[in-house]
Amino acid sequence: MNILSVAFGDLTFVDVHDPKELELKHLRTEYNISKFHLEDYINRKQVPKIEEEKDYILIVLDIPFLDDGTEEVHQNGNSHTPPEEPKQPVFGITDLIPKPSTISNLIFGKLKQKRIRTAHVNFFVGQNFLVVLHDDKTPEVDHIFTECQKTLVNREEYMGQGPNNLFFSITNALINSSFKVMNELSGAIDDIDLRLIKNKAPGGIVEEISVMRRNIVYFKSMVTPAISIFADLSTGKFPGFEESSSISWSSMLDHLQKIKYRLDGNRELIEGIASSYESLLTARSNEIMKVLTMFTAILLPLTFLASVYGMNIIGLPKAEDPDVLLILSTIMAVIASFMVLIFKISRWL
Repeated sequence: MNILSVAFGDLTFVDVHDPKELELKHLRTEYNISKFHLEDYINRKQVPKIEEEKDYILIVLDIPFLDDGTEEVHQNGNSHTPPEEPKQPVFGITDLIPKPSTISNLIFGKLKQKRIRTAHVNFFVGQNFLVVLHDDKTPEVDHIFTECQKTLVNREEYMGQGPNNLFFSITNALINSSFKVMNELSGAIDDIDLRLIKNKAPGGIVEEISVMRRNIVYFKSMVTPAISIFADLSTGKFPGFEESSSISWSSMLDHLQKIKYRLDGNRELIEGIASSYESLLTARSNEIMKVLTMFTAILLPLTFLASVYGMNIIGLPKAEDPDVLLILSTIMAVIASFMVLIFKISRWL
């Protein structure tokens, strides 16, 4: 079975990694955990919440992590790394035609924009046990479990004051990992802003801004319900979860609120960057249109003269003169110079 456990005194710390049917059956039998809670975890139908049952308290948290594009995303929001399968190369005539994405990559470079995904963690906090269900996207749980396995001193530190202290240590590590994701988002926004200031924005900056907006909204949707959970814990709503010298639910609540405030600030910042980029594109388009309009205005009278003298009409002035080409060229040059002078005086050039 994919279940690991470590005991200290009366407390048992159970680490369940990607549980299957055999593990779920063991948890139902050994710890009297509801099959509906276990099935909800498997089906990824849970939302962040806290529920009090007869033998335990269930706490569900969503932890953000950054995906570099190697994850396969399901409709329920969960993700996993798809197995590699050997593929036989099949070539056709359509392979000779460049794809739009290929052309974009050649011009602007391949875009690698990270997206935020969700890692679900379920805590079953009993009187003498703590069962944690999670996947490989939350290594902080595995780290604390490994530390408890190593030495008696570590077990005393994490498990010596009961399951609540152990739960507090794990959630504290998970929230600290969320700060790392928050810092990476802030750094990515600063990078976009800096490239705009230096006027070196790539062609894919619109996609980057769009993904950043999505990341902020997705991140906030995980933090907001967690704030309600720790607000209930800090007010003593659930017996046995009172604060102590080693447990401070209010400090966890402050950390989550700080993340939310930073997300709000980053959202305003990315909206400002998007607005600035749109203004920059508009200004560039206006500049191009101005240049093209001036070229059109200068060439219009010249085109008219060339068109008239290009017709075989009898009676045109100087039409039979052998120097007509020189005369027309001089007139065109004077007209063009005069119009350029007008543009300069009007400060359009």
